[in-house]
Amino acid sequence: MQKALAVIVAALYVGSTAFAAGIPEYTVEWSSGKIVIDGILDDAAWAAAKPASPFVFPWWTAGDKEQTEVKMLWDDTFLYLAYRCDDAHIWADHYDSNSATCLDDCVEIFWNPNPASGESYNMFEMNCIGNALSVCNDKKKPILENKILPPHIGQRIDGTVNNDADTDRGWVLEVAIRFADYPGLFDGATPKNGDMWRVGLNRCGGKINEQFSQWSASQTPQPNFHAPKDFGRIVFKK
Repeated sequence: MQKALAVIVAALYVGSTAFAAGIPEYTVEWSSGKIVIDGILDDAAWAAAKPASPFVFPWWTAGDKEQTEVKMLWDDTFLYLAYRCDDAHIWADHYDSNSATCLDDCVEIFWNPNPASGESYNMFEMNCIGNALSVCNDKKKPILENKILPPHIGQRIDGTVNNDADTDRGWVLEVAIRFADYPGLFDGATPKNGDMWRVGLNRCGGKINEQFSQWSASQTPQPNFHAPKDFGRIVFKK
């Protein structure tokens, strides 16, 4: 009996360790140089930054797996993100803030700066032309009552938008999230060296070649980015 129990405990341990190993982690390096939010990514700080691990396609059935590269940096004021998206057919129908940008070619960041507080998180969904849906998904309140300040966004299109007749190359979003603007889930202070946040980085395809890809895969049978227990980890390093 004791031997059987030991085998069960060992199996549970191995399973939990394997699951934990599947959660990606990214070290956000300190940026001492100036970053201009213009979508160009020609700043020296971006050139030195390492990309996060490639996006995965947990619900893929068909179509091209167009890749997304993300880099992150920080300083006393901002968390910076750079999304570089391969895309042969760039599409966007939503030109207003807080509209259904998930139906366009878009990327997302879901971020919980206080993992000890539970599964609430801030959410920015940003389409290829720079419009954002921004929400504080506080589990204690209805999601639609929690709009928050959008981040600073610069964008660049390498191709044409809403033209199926040609083949595009891709698009870039450069994003700056001001820590002080978001006190809802924590105090809005600048992170300290070694602090860890839980973060989900996602991408939705647009009208053509709709795909759902992620940095840290949701463990759900159907496409669902709203799975905070599956978010990856970012660690701030100064």
